[in-house]
Amino acid sequence: MKKGLVIKMAIVLVVLVLSYCVFWFFKAGQSEKQINKFIADNSTFISAGEISVSGFPTNQKIIVNDLKITVPVNMIAKRQIHIKQLEARAGIFSNNFVINFTDVVKLQDLESSGDVFDVEFASQPEVSLTLANDVVSQFKYTDSGFKVLDSEKNVINSSTGTAISSETSIDETDKRTSKISVSFKELEGYTIIDFYKNVLDKKVIEGIKTEEIKVNASVQVSPLVDPSQIPAPNQVNPENGAQVNNVPNAPDVQNDPAQAPNTAQAPNALPAQNGEEAVKQAMAMADQAQANAQAQAQPQPSVDPNAPQAINQTPDAISDTSIIKSNVVIEATITLTPSIKQDQPEPSDPTQIQELPVQFVQNVKIDNVEFSNPLYKINITGNVNSSSDDNYPSGGITIKIEKVVNLLEQLKKQFKQLSESKKSPSTPVASDVSVDQVQTNNPANYDLFLANVSERIVAVATEIASKNSVTKDEIAQFDVRREKNLEFLVNEVSVREIIGKF
Repeated sequence: MKKGLVIKMAIVLVVLVLSYCVFWFFKAGQSEKQINKFIADNSTFISAGEISVSGFPTNQKIIVNDLKITVPVNMIAKRQIHIKQLEARAGIFSNNFVINFTDVVKLQDLESSGDVFDVEFASQPEVSLTLANDVVSQFKYTDSGFKVLDSEKNVINSSTGTAISSETSIDETDKRTSKISVSFKELEGYTIIDFYKNVLDKKVIEGIKTEEIKVNASVQVSPLVDPSQIPAPNQVNPENGAQVNNVPNAPDVQNDPAQAPNTAQAPNALPAQNGEEAVKQAMAMADQAQANAQAQAQPQPSVDPNAPQAINQTPDAISDTSIIKSNVVIEATITLTPSIKQDQPEPSDPTQIQELPVQFVQNVKIDNVEFSNPLYKINITGNVNSSSDDNYPSGGITIKIEKVVNLLEQLKKQFKQLSESKKSPSTPVASDVSVDQVQTNNPANYDLFLANVSERIVAVATEIASKNSVTKDEIAQFDVRREKNLEFLVNEVSVREIIGKF
């Protein structure tokens, strides 16, 4: 009797063990399958090498090698994150995984340079995800700071704290809704000019090549010092109220002291003194006049009198963008609504509907995008839609900028620097070079376009902002909208017209 009971218990135990083993391999296999499906569904920006599962009998441990994530938002960066190896752990009865980076993390520039950077963390980032219904239903990432370093250990980007989270749900119609939140504290090495480089740079170049964008090559870029702003002889400098003595015929006393005026003959000349002292004083006045012009006299095109007024002084930090640290917040809701491709006839057999190619109409609700630093603050809200039968998104967004003049002055300097970097050796810079010569030596004229933007961005942006009733004082608002397959409008002015102003 006892022997039979023992045999029965042994059989039950063996069955339980085998059942548990089957369950473990099934559960681990399902987790691996869900991860592979997630990677396949998002293959445009995620790829991975070998994926292995272990941890029997109490845990699930999934090792992912060579995980590569292309930053899906071009306005942030065109870079690929390469995680050499990560480990995801969870209990066998849980779908909540805790992730650790078990090897180095690299960052590669996807632009022409292809540079690879090292990523150093202040401490191990905290990463977790939850698998449900064949998707990553929840994802959380936080770190206490990171640095992106080049081969010389120079800091390219850094932040004192990053937080990324997303929640995804799928309803019975396969409609997918993801709520995404991203924040960077004291982000260094990223400014608004990077947004231009990531999103618009190539589009503008292509537009110039196809002549959709006409570059005004006849406009001469003003020098650092506008000679017309140097106080005239015997006049009062309106900037500082100081009188400037007259020097007849404006001789170049800096480069040729022999051309200093003859104090014995010239009326309204320098005070009586010996020739050497006269030369020194004339040189000092010329130096002072040029310094005043460099520091204060930067002529701007005339603008709408109702537009925001520029401030008199610009913070020193604007001239050195490397010292600016910004806080970035992105909160958005992305909705993917399935729709059968319109050029496919609907089958009579309902069972065949699932075999048709499915297109997703994407809607992005921008709850809040904020980019702020001591110089200025940018807020963006709105709704954007994209579909397979339209090359550009449609919808509308509102861009509100506080301390807008600071931002425009920074962009002015950055576009000037970008113009110089794009200038080819064959590009003529002499003022006596004809327009035809410029176009022959540099057909694209991209550097000239950037120089024009640098010269006019303050005036053009101020003019466009003034068309919005919300714009006032140091706050500018731009309402951007686009109907499907039509042109973009900014404060009801077409982008084509705005570009034409440059």
